[in-house]
This record gives sequence, structure tokens and C-alpha cells, in this order.
Amino acid sequence: MKRPDATDPRSIRYRLRKARFALIERLIHEAARGAEPVRILDIGGRRDYWRLLDPALRDRVEITIVNLAEEVAREEADDSFGIRFVTRVGDGRAMPEIADGEYDLAHSNSVIEHVGLYADMARFAAEHRRVARAYYMQTPNYWFPIEPHYGLPFFHWLSEPARLFLHTHVNPGFARRADWPEAMSRVDHTRMIPRRLVRVFFPDAVHATERLALLPKSLIAWRGPDPGEGAP
Repeated sequence: MKRPDATDPRSIRYRLRKARFALIERLIHEAARGAEPVRILDIGGRRDYWRLLDPALRDRVEITIVNLAEEVAREEADDSFGIRFVTRVGDGRAMPEIADGEYDLAHSNSVIEHVGLYADMARFAAEHRRVARAYYMQTPNYWFPIEPHYGLPFFHWLSEPARLFLHTHVNPGFARRADWPEAMSRVDHTRMIPRRLVRVFFPDAVHATERLALLPKSLIAWRGPDPGEGAP
């Protein structure tokens, strides 16, 4: 099974991401009331994702991508499509090298569900909220019936032993069969969360639900750059 291409304008993934960028671009415009460039910290992201940014904004931002070493190594260093990128190796759960509020906007797209156990997610969220005046966070919703990382219905609702068994005995959706160490890593680092936990992790945010065919597909939390702008 082939995963839908998020860069293909005909795909659902592309259309959903494009719709999300309206909010991201609004936050960038709000942050731009101060000095430019708008400094964005993309936690766990990739350059290619930012192709959806309005071309009129590309020379007004500087995007620092913090990611694991193996992910940074995959990046195309010469492919910037008009955006100033800085790429650094780091861990979104602990970024002591970054001062409080150092960036204008912290951003993560479908990352928090990959950082580990719930305690790891709490650390990730705390850092996400700390390092910038404004932030944007999106994650798939646990209660959406299709597991987006593997494209399988109800897969994420199975017990962990059941998912381990399937990872080691069949090709689960978009992925291939794994050995036990890889299967355990997949289960530990693909952990979708419900809206209630997103509210716990991001208590100062405005919260929204992205729907697909009326079903709650993804959860979004954001905080604007103005003091006091957050959860209603």
C-alpha cells in the first residue's frame, strides 16, 4: 500500500495541509508586526513541508528546523525554494540551548505523537510553549477511525501486544513487516492522543478540530503572539 503524497495537489493530505496553512500564515502575519524576519522554530519538521507557504511570505521568514540526526541527514541542503532555513540536530523534548521566547513562532506538524510515552509528550509540549511567543501544533486525533501513519482502520485502537504482533507478522498498511526491535520502536513512537490530552498539554491554547467527512481527523492548538491570547 502506497502512502498518499502530501505534495500532490490532488491528494487529501495536500488539501488538508493547504487549509491548515491559512492559520499558520495568519500567525506569521501577526508575528510580523515586530521586526522581520519572523523567526520560526519548526520542531521535528522538514523543509519540503514549507513549500505550501505563500510565496509572498517566503522572504519574510527564517525557519530553524530542529530534528533528530538521522532526519537532518536526509534534508536537501540546497533546496530552499526562497526561504532562509537553518537546520540543527536536537530533541524537541529538551532544548536548553534555546532561551524562553527566543522565536516568534514555534511549529510542529504531526510530531507529538512520535516523541514517546505520555511523559515525553508533556516535556515536548512544555518546550513547544516555552521557546516562542506564539505557537502552532497539529496532531492526528485518536478518535479518527483510520490510523494515518499506516492507513489502516482501527489499527491504533488495538492493544499494544496486538500491534506488535501485526508489525512482526504482516505488512501493516504503508509499512513493511518489522523485526521485534523495530516493531517495539514503532509502537512506542506512534502514539495518537485524544482532544482531552491535547488540552492538558497545551492549556493556554485555542483549540480546533479538523474534520474529514464530518469525522474529527486532526487536532490543532495554537497561541497568538499577543499577551493573553490563548484559550477562551
